[in-house]
Amino acid sequence: MAKGLRVLGHPLHAVLSDFPLALLGTSLLWDAVGCWRGESLWWAISFWNIAAGLAVALVAAMAGAADYGAIEQGHRAQKLATNHMILMLLAVSLYGASLLVRGGPAAPTGGSRAAAMALEAVGLILLVAGGWCGGHLVFHYGIGRDETTSRE
Repeated sequence: MAKGLRVLGHPLHAVLSDFPLALLGTSLLWDAVGCWRGESLWWAISFWNIAAGLAVALVAAMAGAADYGAIEQGHRAQKLATNHMILMLLAVSLYGASLLVRGGPAAPTGGSRAAAMALEAVGLILLVAGGWCGGHLVFHYGIGRDETTSRE
């Protein structure tokens, strides 16, 4: 099996994927702190976490696309890889929508506050599900690893 995109022998997608997961995944926490404390600083942190998370997610998605293309046709992991890609693209889209609803780093007001947080909550669920799929691709199917110890 082809190994996908690598830098110095290491899979690039696996390295890059941690950053958007952390940045996007914590945005809802910062928003909750912003609601609790009533301080706009936390909303700004959340806004910039999402913006940075989306930027890195774009790079991670390109590396992931290269890895996806390296999966052999008909391999049992192909369906799970497709599900991983769809879940992550949906999650990133919801975080992008949250960024648009916010309109900037200031604390959103009224319905836009609830909408932004709802979009992030659903996005977080999709991130977790997509991350599980990605982990399963590596640890169960050996996708991206040098030695495949697949349990097919």
